[in-house]
Amino acid sequence: MTEPEPSPDASPVTGSADGTSRRTVVRGLGVSSIGYPIGYALVFFGPVLAARALTRDEFGTFSLAVSIFSTVALIAQLGIPHSMLRRASAAISAGSDAATRNEVVSAFVIGTVAALVVAGFGALPVGRNVLDHVFSETGVGALAALIGLRIGVRILENIAPEALRAFRDFFRVSLYDGLLANFLFVVTLAVVLVADLDVNASDVVLLSLVTAVVAFVPAAWSIHRKLRGLAHERLRLHNPIEPAMWLSTIGRAVLAQLDLLVVGILATSGQVATYAVPFRLALLVGFPLILVNQVVPPLIASWHAGKAVDRLERTLRATAGLAFLGAVGVGLGFVVLGRPIIEVLFGHAYVDGYGVLCILVCGQVAQTYLGSCGFALMMTDNQRVYSWILTVSTVVTAGLDVIGWHLWGLEGVAVATAVSLTVQNVVQAWVLKRLTGFSSVADLRLTLTEGVATLRNLRSRRTTS
Repeated sequence: MTEPEPSPDASPVTGSADGTSRRTVVRGLGVSSIGYPIGYALVFFGPVLAARALTRDEFGTFSLAVSIFSTVALIAQLGIPHSMLRRASAAISAGSDAATRNEVVSAFVIGTVAALVVAGFGALPVGRNVLDHVFSETGVGALAALIGLRIGVRILENIAPEALRAFRDFFRVSLYDGLLANFLFVVTLAVVLVADLDVNASDVVLLSLVTAVVAFVPAAWSIHRKLRGLAHERLRLHNPIEPAMWLSTIGRAVLAQLDLLVVGILATSGQVATYAVPFRLALLVGFPLILVNQVVPPLIASWHAGKAVDRLERTLRATAGLAFLGAVGVGLGFVVLGRPIIEVLFGHAYVDGYGVLCILVCGQVAQTYLGSCGFALMMTDNQRVYSWILTVSTVVTAGLDVIGWHLWGLEGVAVATAVSLTVQNVVQAWVLKRLTGFSSVADLRLTLTEGVATLRNLRSRRTTS
């Protein structure tokens, strides 16, 4: 299928269009700055409550199960969500209703097939055998069938918010990109704790599965309503799979959980639990950039197609600077108060993870400074280069993690991960500059000037109205 031509709205234009683009970013960041902190807090407190409800070994098994189904779902979804987002965003900009509809429907059809295949594999004895063989000291193989079902649901969960993001419906993106599902999961775990029920890792994974299904139903209905309003033509099922985009997604998925998975392969469930606590805490340091990444991908695709390079670079570097300041603030808080935070939230048994937390925090801050370089490569048709970077980084990081484990244990894995992923992001930022002519690296001066310009624009709108 031929890619739609960019709309006039995506082309480099006047100061008026600049003001419109700023308002789009501000609107997206405004919604995200409310929804995603709540959603991220729920993502964080789910494991906190799980740690309180389970024994240390059971919590290690549960944490590993979460990493497995999160990683495998991102691999099994075939890169569809981001491919669909890029193409559907371009189709919407071009005013092509039929192309938009085809992209979204095709993504869900293929995603559903992938979900059924993976869920079926988990239900077979071979699924349990694979998990028992790879993670031999953790007992996670007993959860194979539940993990398979959870993977299937997660695939569809990952497609839904990207479909809504293409329409720039940032409120529903925030709601259905985990916020509702995690809210239901946290409430359910809170009930378990209040009722003092005796649960194990299998029970908690089952609760995660049920709450995710319940949350997906209104997300699917919202997408249906979006598509129903588009002009109808005969549906031509379009294959949204792009091999390079898929490889990029695989690399991102594996690298996001690689250190915890390596610990799961080499260590016991108790050691997995010790590493899982700082692993989850350190993700909060990268939250400001995650928030930015909920808004900028469709803008990158649209503005790059319209050759609006200057506008794109200003936005990327300014938002990266904002994310960097947030990451530094959160990171310093964890370095200073990490021990009491771990003890209060998870319990004294997990305080040994403080050293790992400090190491991972440093890595997250450094990566945030380099901005949305990975998303920028994906959204500018450079996903093939990005996939090669991720492939090399995955192999190198895995090797360094194993070496680090044998040299310094859990702290060695953390050092290897932080250093390797920072170097990867440096390479991505350099390649992005070479291939596209713009940079994603944080610029605090631009953060200030763009922020002032946005405030002036909003003030002038109020005065005019």
